[in-house]
Amino acid sequence: MRLKAEIRRITAVLLCAVMFFSVLCVPSSAADEEKSYTADCPYIKVLGLMSTDIYVDKDDPSSDTVWPPQVGLVVKDVLKLLPSLAALAVTKNYSRFGEKLYAAVYDIFAPLYMYGTGEVQDNSGSIFKYPAREEIKKDSYLIFEYDWRLDPVELAAQLNDFINYVLDCSGSDEVVLECHSYGGVVTYTYLNNYGTEKVRSVAFNAAAVYGTTFVGEICAGHIVLNDEGAVEYLKSVWAYSNAEKLLNGLIGGLYKTGVLGWLCGKVNDIAAGLGKDAMANCLLPMFGSWPSIWSMVSDECYDEAYNHIFNEICPEYKLDYSALQKKVDNYTDTIRVNRQSILENINENCNLYVLARYGFCTVFIVEEWKTQSDMAVDLKYSSFGATAALYGETLGKSGKLISPKGDIDASTCLFPEQTWFLNNATHIPTFRCMHDWFARLLYFNGQATVETFEDSPQFLFYDENAGEFISDSK
Repeated sequence: MRLKAEIRRITAVLLCAVMFFSVLCVPSSAADEEKSYTADCPYIKVLGLMSTDIYVDKDDPSSDTVWPPQVGLVVKDVLKLLPSLAALAVTKNYSRFGEKLYAAVYDIFAPLYMYGTGEVQDNSGSIFKYPAREEIKKDSYLIFEYDWRLDPVELAAQLNDFINYVLDCSGSDEVVLECHSYGGVVTYTYLNNYGTEKVRSVAFNAAAVYGTTFVGEICAGHIVLNDEGAVEYLKSVWAYSNAEKLLNGLIGGLYKTGVLGWLCGKVNDIAAGLGKDAMANCLLPMFGSWPSIWSMVSDECYDEAYNHIFNEICPEYKLDYSALQKKVDNYTDTIRVNRQSILENINENCNLYVLARYGFCTVFIVEEWKTQSDMAVDLKYSSFGATAALYGETLGKSGKLISPKGDIDASTCLFPEQTWFLNNATHIPTFRCMHDWFARLLYFNGQATVETFEDSPQFLFYDENAGEFISDSK
């Protein structure tokens, strides 16, 4: 009877997941807007982590993608894993279940694994072809794509090559750059290693320059699911969906009936049962073997994460990750420790802008899920130092650089007069109106501030119905 009850609970959760993903697959639309700027040099957007497809064979565009994963393969492996999951509920044999779990993950994601080398395996990668020379003009809008697993130092060199190509083709002397998420790490590494002479303006859009809490916690081995955090996070996932009310009701029902708490408890039990084996056999060879991930570990978590992986996991499981470790050390010694001076130098030589998105909790798989974020990057990091209240709370302050709701203090930012805060904007969507807004800043003659444009105050709110930014209010 107990096993049957558990199977019924699992079925309810799986049905919820099916409804959730079916809603996510419905594309959203936005109307074009009139330009409020004049483009007189090329605009390059540097994408973020997981923003481009990764192919099993980057020399063969017809090969399968490993990111995003093949749906059929995922379904097949999940179905194969279900009997092992049911058996685990009875036998509590975590080692046997772990073998099945790791094999399933490997079957789906093996081409993404970089292991201890921190290098691409078996020719997997992204496919990025430069636009034809004749297509690039002074007013071109271009996207720089890359294999987001790689070392930011290596990617900075690729970005430098692309910028040189764009300048040569367009006849322009400079470009403007917008960088999103991990693209911010790549961009500021590029500006440090190759100089600022070719860049007029740079906008850091929800950038992970200072890392993220959840990435650091995962690398440090701290993974704990929280049912309250899951409710709040999932509300954010479908915040712009037409089925928002239905899905909120569904997840709320799962929470109130205890199903969600039961599920989180079961996952936590499995994580505890697998222990370090899960890190050594699953998380580390994929997620933890990407040099990109290590640049996104926050400073607060860095020492613990570094020690956990390189001084505990690797020796205990006899894993040689020395090549990756050298890449991590090089970034830390040349870029991470000089981050503030690098950004200050960029600000001195370029027009610099920062946009931080917020209004949501962070990923609910870590204890610090109440950290104010855009669902991925902590607000305190994407804003380069703002003081932020916990999700749903306030600082109890008021003033010029305090948000109308009293939850953000911009005075502690590295560049307080050049930093905007966008409430109700999650990390992933690009928002059509956002490009126009960034372009107006990037093509502005000189350094604009939060006082420059009357319709763009420091604290903004994304109105999903209107599809635009409006002034935030209490």
